[in-house]
Amino acid sequence: MEDSGRRGSGVDGRAARWAGHREKRRAAMVAAALSAIAEHGPWASTEQIADRAGVSRPQLYRHFADADDLHDAVSHRVAEVFAAAITPELARPSGSAREIITRIVGTFVSWMADNLALYDYMVVRAVGPAPGRRGKAADLRVQIAERVRELLTAYTELLGVDQRPVDSMAFGVAGMVESATVRWLTAPGELDREQLVQRLTSAVWALLDDVLKDAGIELDPDFPLPELPYQPD
Repeated sequence: MEDSGRRGSGVDGRAARWAGHREKRRAAMVAAALSAIAEHGPWASTEQIADRAGVSRPQLYRHFADADDLHDAVSHRVAEVFAAAITPELARPSGSAREIITRIVGTFVSWMADNLALYDYMVVRAVGPAPGRRGKAADLRVQIAERVRELLTAYTELLGVDQRPVDSMAFGVAGMVESATVRWLTAPGELDREQLVQRLTSAVWALLDDVLKDAGIELDPDFPLPELPYQPD
């Protein structure tokens, strides 16, 4: 009986190691896909992805059920990378309102400008969601807007402001910054990146200032705000 148990443990250990190896290989393929998309654009082919990974197309598909599984895995990873870039600024704000807004908007615009192909891939190549579910791009928009809402809720509570406008304001601000940035990336006109960040910062502050004034609060956007309790990511 003891020998049987030891044999069973060995089989389980090998299975776990094999599963771990497969996950690492799959992650490596996804990383190669991100690199291929950055080079070839959002319509990078599976052949280009496989070439970047140093494998054949059939070998690539040993790690994914089909093309949809590959696209879904890549879109999920893009969303993770995007969220990792913006979340620290939303989770640990410091300074004045203008400084906080500028850092958040600046991080968003910079990531978009440096990774537009990845963003476009997530939007145009993500697998269509099942009924009742959002796609990866919509999930990311909601995730970012919810973090903005958490930040606004914390500060409005601190200032004693009515919470009712916060939800719609958070989603409105997130949507405005995203759509304006995408438009600028496709048709920049005469604005450079710094000017875009300044314009968006002013627009966001105008919305927030309007809500504060409705509550009878005059807040200097350049006056340091009190620190919020640290919230782990």
